[in-house]
Amino acid sequence: METKPEIINDSVVSQSVPKTKQRKKKIELILEELECERVNKLNCSKNSLTAKSGFKAEKIFRTDNKIKMALETYFKSNIVLMEKIQGKKYDTLITFNNNTKLNIQNKKIENLGGRGDSFDRRHIKNTFDNQFIRKYLTYLSLIRKSKTETFMTEEQKQDFINLCNSNLYDIKQYIKKTLIGEGGEENNYWCIMKTDKNFKKMEIYILSSFKLYEFMCGSIKIDIKMKKNGTCLHLSPYISLQRKGGGNTDHSPNHIQAKFKITQEILNLCDKIL
Repeated sequence: METKPEIINDSVVSQSVPKTKQRKKKIELILEELECERVNKLNCSKNSLTAKSGFKAEKIFRTDNKIKMALETYFKSNIVLMEKIQGKKYDTLITFNNNTKLNIQNKKIENLGGRGDSFDRRHIKNTFDNQFIRKYLTYLSLIRKSKTETFMTEEQKQDFINLCNSNLYDIKQYIKKTLIGEGGEENNYWCIMKTDKNFKKMEIYILSSFKLYEFMCGSIKIDIKMKKNGTCLHLSPYISLQRKGGGNTDHSPNHIQAKFKITQEILNLCDKIL
């Protein structure tokens, strides 16, 4: 007699399997779903707090008189206006008394290193020009065996690394449009605020976007973790790409997110103005 499979949470469990094993499998699936839900809620909460902290840092940057004076000293010109900008590759537009305008990308950090801070997110079709890089990146980061594992083998990962190394111009163009911007909407300077959770101590570092881009191009080192949980594409020790994620509350969890790891080496490139 043919046995019909039973569907449990989108997984097929044969009725020929003893009931105790079926119950165990069902419990495991339920526990896995609960854990995924818990992690998603935790990540959403952390991302929300990070965003709110970043917005507060931007507001302080535009309104703090000490920061304004430090910027005026650095640029040797009086500031007449600092405007909040949204939806572009810069957060603040500074207008000086000689009508010169500068686009500033703000970034707030509490600690150096770590996993990095997000600086770009976009659909996979808008990442690289090379279609094979896009396909490999989709297979590495978006189509997964599980939330923490990729289907890609070590051989495929090595082939992906070789593909990227053979198309460094494409890699550099991606870095430029995501880190600096394009189409006349580029940022002119990156301003890094190193502070604590309560903003009691603040250090302000500034770096020209061109200098940052040149450094990033010079530090390109394509890498992918060879273990099964290696789902990120590292373009350098400072830039990595991954699935955006964010759970059910994010409107585009399958976008590709770029992260920037700010280290002491990055700060050494900057001018400390406060």
